[in-house]
Amino acid sequence: MRNVILVGVDGSSNSDRALEWATVEANIRNWPLRLVSTFSPAFVADPIVGASYALAARQEAQTVLDHATKRAEAQSVRTETHVECGDATKVLIEHSETTKLAVVGKRGRGGFVGRLLGSVSSGLAAHSHCPTVVVPQAHDSATTELEDGQGTRGTPRSESGEQSTTHPTFFDAVSAGDPPRQQENAINGLSFNGQIVIAVDSGTQGPALWEAAEMARIHGKPLALVSVIGITVSDLGWSPSVEDLDPDYEKELAKLTHVVTAVTTRYPDVKLSRHLFVGKPAEVLVQTTQTADLVVLGTRGLGGFPGLLLGSVSQAVLHHGRSPMMVAPGANTVS
Repeated sequence: MRNVILVGVDGSSNSDRALEWATVEANIRNWPLRLVSTFSPAFVADPIVGASYALAARQEAQTVLDHATKRAEAQSVRTETHVECGDATKVLIEHSETTKLAVVGKRGRGGFVGRLLGSVSSGLAAHSHCPTVVVPQAHDSATTELEDGQGTRGTPRSESGEQSTTHPTFFDAVSAGDPPRQQENAINGLSFNGQIVIAVDSGTQGPALWEAAEMARIHGKPLALVSVIGITVSDLGWSPSVEDLDPDYEKELAKLTHVVTAVTTRYPDVKLSRHLFVGKPAEVLVQTTQTADLVVLGTRGLGGFPGLLLGSVSQAVLHHGRSPMMVAPGANTVS
């Protein structure tokens, strides 16, 4: 793989936002951008009509690419450009084999009305050979579909609408050698502004963790390690009490602390914090996207089903998240 950032461009506002994010990243890393624009082949009986369509489609793709190139080069970023005929997802997946980072908008021009995550962004995130950043059109504080509009923002809630139990968070801005100290802040009101968030699944250490740590190092930003003990709500609305969850909570806290130690050893200059919640993993992680600069996810984990390349939690966060989100391929390991 080369030190190149792959960007899929299609002229949509989401694509423009992704290009803007990628351009900033390219300047920070001093990497060039590989801008790729695609067009679909024509499936018509008349070869003359088909040829005319293909020519017009290629010209449109080239126009989009030229515009993107000018925007990137105006920021002193080196570029290489490609116009290709074919399925956009497949083309980008192929390019991801030779790049170290891919960036796409959350939805493109072909997105269906009401669909929050486009087929290209979801397909690339699931199958890319390199980490993929999915950039929403805007990072704002509007209510997400996973929030209860009548509830406190960021508080995990049960199916019955009652607030589910949320333990305090720990290690607020821990640096190497700092003693642990408790905070009484649950996720409601907790801001991750200026931070990179990594979703940690039961003490796992893998590509997503180290990609997040490297991003924190490159950008000089704190890294927040967030883990969630998932709860199951019965048909009658019952969920485990705090006392019932205490043994699991202490066990998961110890695992998370072990991950903190591992990251501190490899990245001693990165400021860390750890946060452990009891609730629904997708809801908690979506809330972190309200304020985080970047949320990093694995392709699977946090309750993902075997065989799924992109776990159900990661899919939910990509669908409803509001900050840029990175999906790192590869299996997690427990150390």
